[in-house]
Amino acid sequence: MGCYFNIYGFGSRFESFFPQSVVYNQDTMDQAMKSVKRMKADLGGTEILQPLKHIYSQPCNPDHPRQLFIFTDGEVENTKEVLDLVKHHVHSHRCFSFGIGEGASSALITGMAREGSGHAQFITGTDRMQPKVMQSLRFALQPPVFNIFVDWTLPDGITVDTLSQPIKVLFQGQRALIYAQLKGESSGGFEGTVTVKYRLKDHPVKNQLHFCLKPNEETGLSVHRLAARTRIRSLEQEERSCDSDVESIRRKIVELSVQAGVSSVHTAFIAINKDSRETVKGPLLQRRVQTYG
Repeated sequence: MGCYFNIYGFGSRFESFFPQSVVYNQDTMDQAMKSVKRMKADLGGTEILQPLKHIYSQPCNPDHPRQLFIFTDGEVENTKEVLDLVKHHVHSHRCFSFGIGEGASSALITGMAREGSGHAQFITGTDRMQPKVMQSLRFALQPPVFNIFVDWTLPDGITVDTLSQPIKVLFQGQRALIYAQLKGESSGGFEGTVTVKYRLKDHPVKNQLHFCLKPNEETGLSVHRLAARTRIRSLEQEERSCDSDVESIRRKIVELSVQAGVSSVHTAFIAINKDSRETVKGPLLQRRVQTYG
């Protein structure tokens, strides 16, 4: 009780029970049950990208993080586009997927659950649908962390550039990594503070971490490369979904990839001969290396 819900049917076209999500109560449940009884497999093929775009375009209720339960018995031709779309919205929703019958695409079902941080279920043969759906529903109804804010307190002369996508909600069992780049030179203090505020079960929570701007030892570049990888993946996603300024985004990806030594869709590692310092060219050769013991 108190949740919001809506139900979509999709095929070559799609339609929904309500214009937008409605509060779950006896009246809306009765309306939905009547609509369920009238449902038929009469919407054509399996086209899931457009209904997903429509759902994601609907405004989210900040106190009720969006959770999708997707049931399909078919496959689509644009699996990668669908998975990219689900991944793009991973910080504002969670996706549970159910493949019905032998014809359901395992790449689509498992991919949507993976990119949407949910669970995938396959219902085949004599399997009963209800226990599997209820298992995922119980998991979905665990209280999430929402209204997440990250605040930085830094000395004068230091600015922060967040490299990760903003996180709007965290569900049970999820974790989040936030990468941020500090820029500038401090004119005085060498300590900073990062504060994370959020709500859990309607209770405000605050966690605070103090850190030194001058590490005591050489920590290497591992974290820098992980941050660069996160930024590159974000730019790649932006490039796929952007119709304009693609060249500018591509240049940023290549520049960051070369600087950090992290591969991207537009760069690759090549072999260099250590003695001649020339690029190794020619066909790949297989060499068997004998092992002992």
